[in-house]
Amino acid sequence: MQPITSPSEGNWALPPSKSHAIRWLMMGALGTGELRLEGTEGLGEDARSMRRCLMQLGVRVEDAEGAWLIHPPSSFQRPPSLLHAGNSGTALRMLVALVSHLDVPVMLDGDASLRRRGSEDLLTVLKAEGVKLRSGDGHDRLPLEVRGPWSSAVSEDSMLRRDRSSQPYSALLLSSPLIRRARTVQLGDMVRSSKHAALSESIAKACGWQGNSEDGFLMLAPWTPIPPRTVALPGDASMASFAMLFVRTTGARVSLKGWPKTEDALGAEVLRDMAPSLGLAWDEGVIARSDSTAHVDVDLSSANDLICPLAAMLALGGGGVIRGAPHARHKESDRIASTVHLLGQFGLVATATEEGMHVDGGQTASRPIAVVKTFGDHRVMMTAVALAAATGATIEGPRLHNIADPQFLQRVASFGLSCVARTR
Repeated sequence: MQPITSPSEGNWALPPSKSHAIRWLMMGALGTGELRLEGTEGLGEDARSMRRCLMQLGVRVEDAEGAWLIHPPSSFQRPPSLLHAGNSGTALRMLVALVSHLDVPVMLDGDASLRRRGSEDLLTVLKAEGVKLRSGDGHDRLPLEVRGPWSSAVSEDSMLRRDRSSQPYSALLLSSPLIRRARTVQLGDMVRSSKHAALSESIAKACGWQGNSEDGFLMLAPWTPIPPRTVALPGDASMASFAMLFVRTTGARVSLKGWPKTEDALGAEVLRDMAPSLGLAWDEGVIARSDSTAHVDVDLSSANDLICPLAAMLALGGGGVIRGAPHARHKESDRIASTVHLLGQFGLVATATEEGMHVDGGQTASRPIAVVKTFGDHRVMMTAVALAAATGATIEGPRLHNIADPQFLQRVASFGLSCVARTR
């Protein structure tokens, strides 16, 4: 990959939000009629893994001119083979919760990264409800065999931890139409990614859920989802962080397309607020480099996916502190450690803390000597590409971006970045 020598300008279209897509796929599968999911063009592999697995369970999903038509089954079937969630922790946990209500054994698996990530917080609740579980040995948590249904016996309140991820909460809530008897789940403190949990509640309510999660408890009871006939997916606001870093490193001028409403930005709305401090001018969707930067102190408890590109922007700008993101350690990689390592490969220094990092400002990126290690993490890889736009580099994992943004390399190439995939 060779650096861009002259800045240019062009459009930067955000991919559809996989967080919204996976949740609406779940509701469409459990609903009462056809759901038309619009704006699916450009969805990454995570959402497609969810779609594929639901189809193995008997859900019919059709393509229709930039949309998916989701038809729920009369009843879920035992899949003919294991359900492979690819790289998606969200899809895996949604699927585990769904099949935990079925009276057949179902095997689930994922890629090497997903095999190392735990689902213990969700599995603890399922075990307490009488679901039978068998998992991989050693460091791998997958494959996992799940056999439901939930016990019909009265059980004590289960406890769900929420300090590592909101995904188990979302999985329990959105699979609750399959529950046979009302349950109460006690909720732990220290909520992480609360806006993703709020998204799940909002989608459930849009489909008729009348439950609540007040006073530290989630009330689960049988209900029938009636989704809207049509849902339009918003853009993934977190992906704007790579456009911003690209502008910062190259001086390109970007017209951002698909920026969502604030309520759909899932915490990434802080990017627009921080732009002036990061050395960027953001005016009516156009992002350009500016001369002014400032020290930034940001809490990413609701937007930990921003940690890698944001840390790079802090290093190139006025520096700062990232806090509130210990749950970033439980992604495809330990994103606190992998971000520090990635920056170091480009000659940039950051210091890890328990819940984030300190980054000195005023630094200049340099071309890495060796192949850039990306830890199998798509956000690390995409950050590396945006940095390499200024320095050049050879970066491992040329397909990782497909997890969330299949058009990413084509997009940066349209600005003049030469990207050549090599095979060993």
